[in-house]
Amino acid sequence: MKIGFSKDIHIIKEGLPLILCGVNIPSEFGLESHSDGDCATHAIVEAIFGALNVGDLGSHYPPTDPKYENVSSLIFLDDASRILKEKGYKIGNIDLFISCEKPKLKNYITEMRKMLASHLNTDEENISIKAGTNEGVGPVGKGKAIESYCVCLLEKL
Repeated sequence: MKIGFSKDIHIIKEGLPLILCGVNIPSEFGLESHSDGDCATHAIVEAIFGALNVGDLGSHYPPTDPKYENVSSLIFLDDASRILKEKGYKIGNIDLFISCEKPKLKNYITEMRKMLASHLNTDEENISIKAGTNEGVGPVGKGKAIESYCVCLLEKL
């Protein structure tokens, strides 16, 4: 077994789509990024990469590379799934926490779990997603950013 951990944070910007775990969340704002800004998926991919010791998100998908501009982060997740299989591992479980003041995410968590499970070739029961606020503290608490934390357990095939 291998364990990976990561976090990702992106600044909120009005007029962009808000995408978390590959799901478009109705909102007046989205997250600033070279790709689609999906900080939840970014945290998952980096946790998997960390567990496998294959580098980080930036080394695989440099923010200076125009081919990754505005792309869906699900592409990164698909690559992580492929690398997992190549290295002889599968998802044991993923525990994801998304921290934001708004919007409320509880109505989207089931869809997020389904999306992640389908891209990682695992059962939805292996993916836990929790969402909460930052109680008014820091950039997340002040409504200026959204942050995600992820722990993953990988098991040998």
